[in-house]
Amino acid sequence: MNVVMESQRKSFVLVPIGCRRLAFAAESVVELVATGKLQTFPHHTRWIAGVIVRRGRVVPVCDVGRLFGETDAPLGRFYLIAEWRAGDTRDWCAIPAAGECELASADEILPADATTGSSSAYVSGLVRASEENIGILDLAKLIHDHERAFEPDAPEPVS
Repeated sequence: MNVVMESQRKSFVLVPIGCRRLAFAAESVVELVATGKLQTFPHHTRWIAGVIVRRGRVVPVCDVGRLFGETDAPLGRFYLIAEWRAGDTRDWCAIPAAGECELASADEILPADATTGSSSAYVSGLVRASEENIGILDLAKLIHDHERAFEPDAPEPVS
């Protein structure tokens, strides 16, 4: 492999979430940690399982499987802590992994239009690993769209 091809390779972390595997760009992964003490509290956001504390930060645990309609999926043994952009800021989100994670690299990212199903709106492309096309999750779009879906309706103007 020559230097030009080496510099174009992208690395990904493949994570089992519910009944599917998703890819996260390696540069967005902060760390992979064993599940610890999940702090729960009353709230109305169904896809937030609670929070954990990592590196002095309170990190929401986002049940991505639930966002894809998998209500009975176990939370998993590990959390993949990923960084995502919210406007001009960068936030962290802990995502429960349902099994072993693996590293993959690719010279080419396939277009996302080859995907099917409800998750395709949140897949930015496909990476080929182990004879399988795995969707690259656009975490910022997924969270942003679901935050808007759960925002309370604006009050009606009084006439």
